[in-house]
Amino acid sequence: MSQRYAMMEEIKEQGDLLRFLFEKRDVLCADFISLCQKHSFKKILFVGNGSPYYAGCTLRFAAEKFLKAEAEAVFAGMFHNHTDFNISGKFQPEEILLVCPAESGHSRGQVDAARRAKAQGISVMSTTLNPKGVLARTSDVILTKPGKHEVAMAATKGQTMAIFMILLNFLEAAYHTGKLSRAEYDRYIQACENLPGNVEKTIEDTVSWFEQNEKCIMNAPKYFLLGYGANYGTVQEAALKFFECHGTPTVSLELEESLHGPFRALGKEDMAFFLAAEEGAERERMQRLAEAIAPYCEHRILIQSMQSPVKGDVLPIHSSDVEFVDAIEYLIPLQVLSFLIADRKGIDLSIPLVGSLDGVMLPAYED
Repeated sequence: MSQRYAMMEEIKEQGDLLRFLFEKRDVLCADFISLCQKHSFKKILFVGNGSPYYAGCTLRFAAEKFLKAEAEAVFAGMFHNHTDFNISGKFQPEEILLVCPAESGHSRGQVDAARRAKAQGISVMSTTLNPKGVLARTSDVILTKPGKHEVAMAATKGQTMAIFMILLNFLEAAYHTGKLSRAEYDRYIQACENLPGNVEKTIEDTVSWFEQNEKCIMNAPKYFLLGYGANYGTVQEAALKFFECHGTPTVSLELEESLHGPFRALGKEDMAFFLAAEEGAERERMQRLAEAIAPYCEHRILIQSMQSPVKGDVLPIHSSDVEFVDAIEYLIPLQVLSFLIADRKGIDLSIPLVGSLDGVMLPAYED
């Protein structure tokens, strides 16, 4: 039975799920606050593949700012075959934290990383849909996602929940251990409180924007997605969604990296999306770049908060433009576009296309 619109329904669930997590944050964050009061983490490693890896690419910056720790994101295969937790030997095991932003919680790469961590006396935090599953059983802090596993092959609500749950934990732990001032804490908490409503309004507005611009969107031979800071992880995740959903060639680029070769492939009919998020030199540079490539590309779209001055073609969204929180807000329109482009192409996103690979590659353990 076709569930062609399942992905869009799951996108629409996100507001209520985020609201639930925010309202329950005292319970959600209690274990990690306690862990951080016992351990002063100096290195935080995010391990995963696909969406979990891109969540790590975003959250590593939050880990550095809030917990004052060195942080990095590593693909699971690279971690297992080419590196380790503490190559330099300068950290004690109790100073290292492994974070696995998982979906089902049984991917081999993350489970194996968690087992290696525990064998070395390293703490593990994970998100999962199954609090009694194989990854959870090897974790010190288990963040259980509300709701059910997604029907659509391209995960959306699972990604936003993982980012938000870990972000709330980092934020609360930083405040409770004296690493974050009350004023800064209040600023981030206010942005988190506004997040569910912003997500719901952006979903509606993006659908309207797509309907007004459908012809040039659907005719684009390629898509370029540009971000900076934590939102480089956002465009990496969004590019994955574009590929998973409709298969149109899509390139994710960090702002400065776009100037070092990739735009040689830019065509007139292509569509470039610029995530003009939190203010500062990078946003101003992003806006200048969108204007500068006009001779090479006709469709240059700034995704920016409705609070920002409008320049050129804009996909306006609802955002507090507070770093890390806005990584969710700026992902939402690209999730919606992923579905709508696929839907116009007649693609049913509840039907797996390469399911036979699981039997060959065995990427998951049984719970």
